[in-house]
Amino acid sequence: MPTDFSIQTRLRLVHSLAISLTALFLSSCGDGSSTTDQTVVRTSELPNIIFIFTDDHGYADLGVQGVRGDVKTPHLDQLAKTGVRMTAGYVTAPQCTPSRAALITGRYQQKFGVEDNNYSPLPLSQATLAEKLTAVGYKTGIMGKWHLDINGASERWYNEVYAPGSSVPFNESNIPFAEKLKYYPESRGFQDNFVGYHNNYRANFNLAGQTISPRTIQDNRFRVDVISEAATTFIDRHKADPFFMYIPYYAPHVPLEATQKYLDLFPGSMPERRRYALAMLAAVDAGVGRIVEKLESYGIDDDTLIIFMGDNGAALNLTKKDILPVSAQTAPNGGSVWDGSLNEPWVGEKGMLSEGGIRVPFIMRWKNHLPEGLVYNEPVISIDATTTAAALAGLATTDMDGVNLIPYLKNPSSKPNRALYWRFMQQSAVRQGKWKYLRTADEGEYLFDLSSDQHEQVNVLSQHPAIAQALHTQLSNWSTSLKTPGLPSGALLGADKYWYDYYFPKN
Repeated sequence: MPTDFSIQTRLRLVHSLAISLTALFLSSCGDGSSTTDQTVVRTSELPNIIFIFTDDHGYADLGVQGVRGDVKTPHLDQLAKTGVRMTAGYVTAPQCTPSRAALITGRYQQKFGVEDNNYSPLPLSQATLAEKLTAVGYKTGIMGKWHLDINGASERWYNEVYAPGSSVPFNESNIPFAEKLKYYPESRGFQDNFVGYHNNYRANFNLAGQTISPRTIQDNRFRVDVISEAATTFIDRHKADPFFMYIPYYAPHVPLEATQKYLDLFPGSMPERRRYALAMLAAVDAGVGRIVEKLESYGIDDDTLIIFMGDNGAALNLTKKDILPVSAQTAPNGGSVWDGSLNEPWVGEKGMLSEGGIRVPFIMRWKNHLPEGLVYNEPVISIDATTTAAALAGLATTDMDGVNLIPYLKNPSSKPNRALYWRFMQQSAVRQGKWKYLRTADEGEYLFDLSSDQHEQVNVLSQHPAIAQALHTQLSNWSTSLKTPGLPSGALLGADKYWYDYYFPKN
């Protein structure tokens, strides 16, 4: 059982009991007095855990990063100022499905075959963090985008798992609901669900806080605000319990949308796609502010670890064209449009293993338990968040690939002695300390000193061939542990060639 929070929790329990007894005494005296203190008596010393996951959110778009002057994220900035901001926070993939599969399991997703968006759903063989936390008494909830169920990109699953050898081609609409239900969050450990993308949400509670039979709820309001309201409702429902809340906002991913209230925060001349992305992130920021305020109102703010991060870098469509209407999801040429977010100062974008694709905003805040205002420069990765949460709940973490970050953040002079690894489509990469080795399928090789101001703008492989070789060996050895072993080979094709020809042109 974790002990670093037990003394303070016991003191709060005594304080809360005293408040309750005082209120009872005053009431019995008939003086008409009542208390407005909402402090609750928690049922467990286990900390609450909140994961907030944004979608296609570039590194630059957090005010406290100090990269851009047009960003307005005061609540997230405050979260960083009262917690820890990771300047080298990574995700395990530059795309939605694999990144989420890793976060919810704490494992490199290639170990169980979720290589990219075409490898959904999350295999039933993989235990989720929600399932593990439920087993030790947590109330668990998800509000927002799941993206680990059966969808239009599940043809590979259909051919390899559901109907191998079938002569009937895959059609998502022909998969029985009972089969789809197996992969929904409600079947993967989440007790409270409010899951959806735009206006339709599969939910087992409503925004009045009432439990309902699982059904589709229609809410035509701005999708970010709806999810924020669902999150605060979940806290109302489980304020006294240890809870795990996962809030994967569908923002600022396309199609872009925002209400005038948020758009008005960004007047003046700028690309419209940029204005909408900033407005969507301002809405996320407002939601984070409401969540923290709700925690404070119940006196459980310092019982709650909040981890905020993006799922991958922003999609730029190379030149950041201001394609209108802003709701467009694909460019006229069929490519991916710019979502209005920015990855500065890093090179590249969503879909790439360059820093722009995998280095994201990353904040951890646990009031009175983690240092306030710490800027942590050591490389960390999304699966560390999962491992940290499991460790705080007293769970074994030997089946996870991350590290518990709490000891390192409490003693920043100590550093995790490990490498971080990636393999995605025709790319692979490893980071060890300040060095990053990046490799493409056509034997394109790059070595970058990420401590340098030039970071991925200058390939230093020819100056340090021994370091590059050592990192290549590490990467190759790691790849043997994956479900499909090995590093990508062959000619660089499709989107990978499109990106690398643009961002890393050969002389």
